[in-house]
Amino acid sequence: MSSFSQSSLSRRSLLRLGVGVSAVAGSAALLSACGSGGSSQQSGSQGGSLNGSKSSANPNGYSDDGQNYSGLVEYTHYEGAVNYEQGTVEHPPRNAPKPKVTDALSVNTVTGFHEAIAYFAAAMDYLVKTGSTDAFSTGITLSSKTRSEVDALSASILAGVEKGSWYVNPSASYALSSAQPSIMSDGNLLFKGKYTLDFGTEAVAEGKIQPVVASASASAEPTEPSEDALVSEAASPSASASASATAAGPVSQVTVQECDFRGRYHADSKMWELSVAYGATLQGGASSASAAASGSASASSSAGASAEASATSAAS
Repeated sequence: MSSFSQSSLSRRSLLRLGVGVSAVAGSAALLSACGSGGSSQQSGSQGGSLNGSKSSANPNGYSDDGQNYSGLVEYTHYEGAVNYEQGTVEHPPRNAPKPKVTDALSVNTVTGFHEAIAYFAAAMDYLVKTGSTDAFSTGITLSSKTRSEVDALSASILAGVEKGSWYVNPSASYALSSAQPSIMSDGNLLFKGKYTLDFGTEAVAEGKIQPVVASASASAEPTEPSEDALVSEAASPSASASASATAAGPVSQVTVQECDFRGRYHADSKMWELSVAYGATLQGGASSASAAASGSASASSSAGASAEASATSAAS
């Protein structure tokens, strides 16, 4: 029986969700939600600690709010009752929890910045489950690069759904690496963290439930990011992932990547603008698309070739 496989965490491309020869070659585009990351290359270096006074290193006067924000980012405010249903052969996941905007998002403090990150995390989980960017239309703003990545991911997922392919229970989450953010030289805030994408164990293709199958695990050597620019070309997901793709049997597909959250507060709109940059792949992320799902065993070779061609044409 055909099976799903992880595709590349390409820094430059989002594989389209398509069922060429009934392959779900692009269903692994969920990885590209953040695989197209890379540094936002904002100028300057880390400015200093949160001392609470206005200075050249801390022009906005941010101060430590006494909270420990390290660990899993959680958002607790959602619209209506949460009646989430995993995907089935008949439908993709539905009634996913959609984050609700709160007043805390508009506060120009470390607390407000963290709340904006938590909202983003919840909105990304909603996106990978539904393909919808609705949660990103309010509450926070995104840098142009981050917004374009979100829109590309949405288009990929919705194209797959239109052709009858989706993951049964995907999820996205973020964790932060420090108790408090640091201050960049431009006065904005920076939190370093990790992004986790879990495909779940099953997917739907051609009207059938199929196991998600891992390609050979990537051998990614995490690199130490610079203070202000998280990754370079050499540390991009596509460079750090192994190119091999031998099937390894049904497993939960989990990919973990380094990431940066940069926050800029806009006093006029009272909203945080987030720029999210993605770095080294720490777990998962096998990069060959040739093991992507095909509609039948006999079609697997041509499906793999189609997926590889799609990845190549998009990587620019």
